[in-house]
Amino acid sequence: MADELIIFGALASIVFLELTQISPGGIIVPGYIALLLDDPMRVASTIALSLVTWGVVRSLSEVVILFGRRRFAVFIIVSFLLRYLTGLLAATESLPMTTAVVIGYLVPGILAHEIDRQGAVKTLSSMLLVAVALKLVFLAIVASGQSLGVPWPR
Repeated sequence: MADELIIFGALASIVFLELTQISPGGIIVPGYIALLLDDPMRVASTIALSLVTWGVVRSLSEVVILFGRRRFAVFIIVSFLLRYLTGLLAATESLPMTTAVVIGYLVPGILAHEIDRQGAVKTLSSMLLVAVALKLVFLAIVASGQSLGVPWPR
């Protein structure tokens, strides 16, 4: 179900962006957050890490010229480093490097980049709206016993 949630999250993000002209935090972020909605502390820590990443990059941009792809790359690198350091401090780094773990390292940087572009309130509220809607749709599908009919390789 995680794969489907990420894929449909990307589709929902694109549709939401086209309808509202507001990015819900990037393409993969709402699907990833929808996966985490069962664990509010992880959602909160992802959002907090995004805000810290945003602050660090804003501070760096006072000293270093950052724009375009370079700025986005710095968001990703800073979020990766901060996530790694918080993992070391929390002693949770024994997890294997799976795709979901790697996405979890990248999401705060992507979210911080969108916060920088359009503001925290627009980005976070739209991200949570799309993530909750996705989760509700998937819970309804699971509760009805229906399959999505998508033959994803397992």
